[in-house]
Amino acid sequence: MRNATAHAGKTQRRLVSAWIGTTFAEVDAPAAHAQWRRVVDQLRPKVPRLAELMDAAEHNVLAYMEFGYRITGQSLR
Repeated sequence: MRNATAHAGKTQRRLVSAWIGTTFAEVDAPAAHAQWRRVVDQLRPKVPRLAELMDAAEHNVLAYMEFGYRITGQSLR
């Protein structure tokens, strides 16, 4: 999160954090990945370097959701 917000301006940091946080509120890995993509697509025109960072980090950041979903077949919540 620190790396992500470093690419946003001071006034945008809370908004960026909130947008990224919506990903972790999803119920399962496929929904989290879909939300991650929506967030990245919204950020890309205004903060392209952040979008690139998020493109590269998606699978690492959301790995815990994928792991739990594969093991249990359901959300970790």
